[in-house]
Amino acid sequence: MSSKQFLQQVTSYIRSKEARSHVEQELQQHIGHSTKAWVSKGYSREEAEQKAISEMGSASQLGKSLDKIHRPKWDFWLMGAVILLIASSFVPILTVDVNEVFGYDMTRYLVENKIIHIVLAMALIVGLMFVDYRKLQRFSFPIYGVATLLLAILPLISNTFRNGEAMFRIGPILIQAWTVLPLLLVAFAGFFTERKWKLWQLTGLFLLPLYLIMKLPNLAVAMLYIVVVAVLFSFSHFARKVKQTVFVVVGTINVALILYSIYAYHFLLEPYQTVRIAAFLNPDLFATSEGYMMLQIKTALARAGWFGAETIYYVPEAHTDYALIQLIQAYGYVAGVAAILVILGIALRILWHARTMPQSFGKLLVIAAVTLYSAQSLYSILMVFGFLPLTGVPLPFISYGMTPLLLNAILIGLVLSVYRRKSYMIAHKMAS
Repeated sequence: MSSKQFLQQVTSYIRSKEARSHVEQELQQHIGHSTKAWVSKGYSREEAEQKAISEMGSASQLGKSLDKIHRPKWDFWLMGAVILLIASSFVPILTVDVNEVFGYDMTRYLVENKIIHIVLAMALIVGLMFVDYRKLQRFSFPIYGVATLLLAILPLISNTFRNGEAMFRIGPILIQAWTVLPLLLVAFAGFFTERKWKLWQLTGLFLLPLYLIMKLPNLAVAMLYIVVVAVLFSFSHFARKVKQTVFVVVGTINVALILYSIYAYHFLLEPYQTVRIAAFLNPDLFATSEGYMMLQIKTALARAGWFGAETIYYVPEAHTDYALIQLIQAYGYVAGVAAILVILGIALRILWHARTMPQSFGKLLVIAAVTLYSAQSLYSILMVFGFLPLTGVPLPFISYGMTPLLLNAILIGLVLSVYRRKSYMIAHKMAS
């Protein structure tokens, strides 16, 4: 049997096309080295090749074992946790009194819409999982360009506003600041992977979208964007000294801004400009205005026991931004803690995968995705318990709404795409 025939038999058992070519190249090199070794011992070229092939063992057994090693991976634990959260997202819809919001019962409408959103989200997750994420790196700058262009034209083409933020609606599709976060995530993962970008160039690339987001304005998206880029920078190829210098400079600027804000709050700004901060610090003093929502949330949580409230207290937006409160009211703090553990468990699961990945675009993509997912989750959880100001940050996979659901579906899809090809990343790293 020739080496070509042997390799054909081995690779015939490997189902992944990409793995097949990689294994064939690797085995060819191994057979070549072994053949040279036997030739040096006095064997002819043909005899040496046969001995090298015989050392490899059975072609069928080798092919089956390599197929198992290089088989594209499915993270069923991660997918199961996401499905569990999505299933729990029906609780806020089914238990909230929507008559208070719409004037008549729209539960069936919300449930039907939720099912459509879930189908789209699951299709997006599975679709992205089968997409080779490595191809996205080549389009980092065009993706960045699309995201920046969307942010720039939103104020010009907006046909709806929510809390003062410009948005563009086409039927059920709502284009807003949240829409560009996955694009910026992919773009900056690519920028920080490539060594051609200088620090001043990346600074400019970072500041432009931030300026456009603040113009819309959306402080929650701006905060999440800053956190994601900061974490990516900390994992980038830049020297530790450069990173330390940047963080010291940025930290100093932030401290100065905080000190100035405190001074302005007490001595420069008018009461109407500071009312939201004052309401967060003392909601009881603003019970009929900016402190109303905080008091509603506080009352709802106080009434909920470990296994649910006897009578569910109405909280505005209980099926969207405050879905965790509605879940706790319906099934108690036990259900709330369980949901939080699943949410954090997803983040830990993704981080567990990332720790063994070699430095690459895939690793930065996973880190960016888990950062954005975790930042949303932590802010939303701390927000409803009164530790952070109330802003429009939904709870991943539980809050009602197509935009947040699809956003987090993209994050999970990208993570699964990288995980599916994890063995190739490690193999190529070892080969290089």
